[in-house]
Amino acid sequence: MKTRDRILEASINLFNRAGTVQVNCVDIAAELGISPGNLYYHFRGKEEILTALMAEFELALLKIYQRFSDQINSDDDFRLYVHSLLKIGHHFRFLFRDQSAFRFADNAVRRSWARMMRQLQQISRQMLDKREQFEPLGLLVNLRHELADNLLLNGLATLSLDQNLNDDAETVAARGVAAITMLLAPYHVPPLSTSQ
Repeated sequence: MKTRDRILEASINLFNRAGTVQVNCVDIAAELGISPGNLYYHFRGKEEILTALMAEFELALLKIYQRFSDQINSDDDFRLYVHSLLKIGHHFRFLFRDQSAFRFADNAVRRSWARMMRQLQQISRQMLDKREQFEPLGLLVNLRHELADNLLLNGLATLSLDQNLNDDAETVAARGVAAITMLLAPYHVPPLSTSQ
């Protein structure tokens, strides 16, 4: 594995464990057993590492969206898609745990974080629009998008709750899918029986 990739992976592990505010480049270099100068050869600072990790997260979201977007044709497909998104989110959970640090960070980090959050909102809305095709929710588009935004908030809370920080990705994703499914339950309208 290239040094740059090792730096990013070690950063994810440290940020997930301790949070982004508590970790600096010297900590990351020490975790890898490299000199801070070697780290600075690849990244000018922690902000550049964070921006690169957000770009990796966005790429992972795009890949999962492209993989699943045309294959969501049932409630089971929908749950599998949400599960996959939450597993990716779990790998990058520091992004949701330290939201205030990103909202008030320097310009590049703040812009990257805001773009990433807009992408998540767009995916959440598109996901619910897709679900509408096979299981109508009975909501106007603007209300469906508000519901999608609330489902996104629930998913982000699942990823950032202290009780979930040490759980494995599978457990957290399953918990998140159950919560989102429960929030959608009131909108589920069983099909009319054709025998009536």
